[in-house]
Amino acid sequence: MNDWIVVDVEIQKTIEETPGGWDATDLLGVACAVVYEFKGDNFRVYGPNDVERLRERLLAADRVSGYNIWKFDYPVIWGLPGRERKMEMLPKTDDLLRRIWQAQGLNPETFSKFHGGTSLDIVAGETINQRKSGFSGDAPKWFQAGEWAKLVDYCINDVKIERDLALFVEKHGYVITRVNRVHIAAWEKGY
Repeated sequence: MNDWIVVDVEIQKTIEETPGGWDATDLLGVACAVVYEFKGDNFRVYGPNDVERLRERLLAADRVSGYNIWKFDYPVIWGLPGRERKMEMLPKTDDLLRRIWQAQGLNPETFSKFHGGTSLDIVAGETINQRKSGFSGDAPKWFQAGEWAKLVDYCINDVKIERDLALFVEKHGYVITRVNRVHIAAWEKGY
């Protein structure tokens, strides 16, 4: 198997306390990131002081899966404003949320009422019967309170769900949203 990984990041600051909110991803900061490596079946945890190593790991991978990584995780990891992306990552990106929206004929660059019902919790719950262990808005609060174990546990759980969902999509070619079953084409380089 090639170097296929899954990544998820948690942020230091809440969206509400960050001037610019969702468009200020450069100000959110990496609180914790977890990378799952299919080769070796390993989880690697990265803290705020490990961001450069995390970037190097992502750049070295052949395929990077995740959920909304193109518009959220990457901009946070690289400290890019306005949801800008690290274009160097494009050929290896397997963003499951983006693929779901594209399979539904939706523009993945904008958000409308038609994009709803596709959160990780909903899709994973309906498709592989797995639910998130908490609410992502709590992660920055745990970071700020120094509750590192809660933060890491939550991030690892998200990565496990994303890994299992990626494997399901790879094998079966569909997910189930709140509204319907969505058939997803096989992954090709470039999200």
